[in-house]
Amino acid sequence: MEDKYCAFLRGINVNGINIKMDALKEAFIKMGFRDAKTILATGNVIFTIAEGINGGQDSKSFIEEELSKYFSYEAHVIIRSSRDIQDIVIAAQTMDVAEECHNYLLLCDDKEMVLDLKELFDSMPQTPQEQLRVLECGVFWTVPKGSTLSSDFGSKVLGNKKYKSKLTSRNINTIQKIHKLMLD
Repeated sequence: MEDKYCAFLRGINVNGINIKMDALKEAFIKMGFRDAKTILATGNVIFTIAEGINGGQDSKSFIEEELSKYFSYEAHVIIRSSRDIQDIVIAAQTMDVAEECHNYLLLCDDKEMVLDLKELFDSMPQTPQEQLRVLECGVFWTVPKGSTLSSDFGSKVLGNKKYKSKLTSRNINTIQKIHKLMLD
């Protein structure tokens, strides 16, 4: 059975980097990936690995190089398999998140950075109900709605150039949509 993957692009459709999802899908098809489909306008692409192309993390550099050329910007992607996404969804279901909060997944490939994020979070004051839970592939960050960029942690991490090539965030609702589409 072929495994599906999702590429999470960082920093598109913000700060003047505008990429249409149809063009993004076309770029993945031209790279040789099959069954490419985009989800939302935040740069999420589900695809199947074509024969002769290595899967998962082996595809990261190739995709970043090709997207950088295709769209004339410095592309950064994080790739997760359908199994990884399923594990994330299951982990999210075990969390108690108040209705007035957002639950974000901060995706990261660097295990040291995951620990650094936890250390940073623990060193700062948090808004009421704000929490961080470490996963192997990133962290869940729960924050009250309306406080995403005004929380100390959010203002230090989201959009910080230090994390540009290594970290991207998605609302857990987006991850759940991706998971559902990967099952189809």
